[in-house]
Amino acid sequence: MKRGQKGGGEQVLLKLRQIEVQTAQGKSLALACKEVEMSEQR
Repeated sequence: MKRGQKGGGEQVLLKLRQIEVQTAQGKSLALACKEVEMSEQR
């Protein structure tokens, strides 16, 4: 998602699932978030 855009609930869940898979494969959370165009919250 680009900055300022809001996605539907299904889009958000899909992106979160992609991040979960990528982090399970050893990618950092920051890199996984960047790849799906979401910001990392701490």
